[in-house]
Amino acid sequence: MSMLRRWMAAGLVLALGTAAAAAPVHGVVFDDRNGDGVRQPGEPGLPEVAVSDGVAVVRTDAAGHYEFSAVDGATLFVIKPRGWHPPVDAQQRPGFYRAPGPDGSADFPLQAQAEPDHFRVLLFADPQPASAKEVGYFDRTIVDGLAGARDLAFSVSLGDITFDRHELYAPLAAAMARIGAPAYRVNGNHDLDLGAKDDRHATASFEAAFGPSTYAFHYGGVLFVALNDVRFLGGPRYIGGVRPDQFTFLENLLRLTPRDELVVLLVHIPWFSPNPMNAETFRAADRARLFALLQDRPHNLWLSGHTHYQRHVFHGAAEGWRGAQPLHEYNVAAASGSFWGGPADANGIPIATMADGTPHGYAFLTVGGTEVRMDYRAARHPSDFQIGLHVPAAVKPRTGYISYYANVFNGHDGWKVETRVDSREWNDMRRVLDWDPEYAQLYLAQDTLPTPLATPRLPDPVVCYHLWRSYVPADLGLGVHVVEVRASDPAGQVYTARREVRVTEPAKS
Repeated sequence: MSMLRRWMAAGLVLALGTAAAAAPVHGVVFDDRNGDGVRQPGEPGLPEVAVSDGVAVVRTDAAGHYEFSAVDGATLFVIKPRGWHPPVDAQQRPGFYRAPGPDGSADFPLQAQAEPDHFRVLLFADPQPASAKEVGYFDRTIVDGLAGARDLAFSVSLGDITFDRHELYAPLAAAMARIGAPAYRVNGNHDLDLGAKDDRHATASFEAAFGPSTYAFHYGGVLFVALNDVRFLGGPRYIGGVRPDQFTFLENLLRLTPRDELVVLLVHIPWFSPNPMNAETFRAADRARLFALLQDRPHNLWLSGHTHYQRHVFHGAAEGWRGAQPLHEYNVAAASGSFWGGPADANGIPIATMADGTPHGYAFLTVGGTEVRMDYRAARHPSDFQIGLHVPAAVKPRTGYISYYANVFNGHDGWKVETRVDSREWNDMRRVLDWDPEYAQLYLAQDTLPTPLATPRLPDPVVCYHLWRSYVPADLGLGVHVVEVRASDPAGQVYTARREVRVTEPAKS
């Protein structure tokens, strides 16, 4: 019995679920002991390694061989198992994929590596340069602070790698290579080929540069799934969603994944609705099917980009999620911030503050078994800069209800945010949904300029989901007082910020 028949008999390869023609493919996954990418005598095949065409998922036999009928013309990829890695090129792009040769063969070299249960991943969303100059902004503001990092397992970019400029893939990848970690990528709506004839061909340029737009790999005890959730509708039009063949891939993949393994889904378009008018941005039926597919698994995390602000969402029954625990989706702030816009800093680089007041930057995902934590880093700031404070410069004495605000960039309901003035008692701040007034000032200042900015404008303010408010005490005496805020994340890490407020009588008219 052929290996294909054996796996079909075991129920581990499902029908392709599409009318696409099939072609027989075969090959071997092997231990590339000398690292030359070619199987040599003495380099054994690796058993039980998954290989896919983006629909079917099969495992290699005891000798490392696989064989199945793949979608005709599909790129094949190996689903990297724990303790192994594919070759990585000079731009840190993992070579986990192959186009079958004329005879339908594709071999996959892997090399052994240590993968502990505890590791750290670098997260980017929307680097999105529209020019070589903006690639330079990314290099100077973000890569410079990360170059040569030694504690990163790999990085993931969550879509919109460039701003409709596919020729910038190479220089951006070269800049990121200085970080020194393998770089995985997800496609975004600005990575589409806008002249494509249909959804399946719309990612051709992205895939030519970085490989399949839907794929998976294991690292440590975690399954990472990169899912192309941008559905091309022609021209610049798109919507979030998942194709039937992608659902088949996920179903096949999860059948081979232990139920208690942490699954981290990597997408571009978030699964919640970022539109304040509640317009459909992700197809509701696809979201419901994804929820149903994953809700019996106890450990899930979803990472998304696209919005150019930052938000933590915990999906529950109201959203249709029926899992035992709320499903955590982290919508990561954009590396490009407000599309590399706004007034320039002292180095001539746009400040790029996002419309919710979050500075542009990147995040770290730290994994310890099935436990995770996410930390945000504002570019061009020290790592402990986690709170943006807006405090009035001066207030009249004996005046109540004068607000001040703390924008806790990575905050959500699981954080405790407190404040005090001078050495008084700490009191809880109240989380509110509002504009960040500090950002609103920057935004409105653009309208007073005698000539417009050469760079893109800062965009209209949006509701900030990590904003807390308190009031200046009405009984403060004349003079300068110190407003302090401390924010504690769910793991107990504490961040602080301070600003002064002056209590003074108004000037006489």
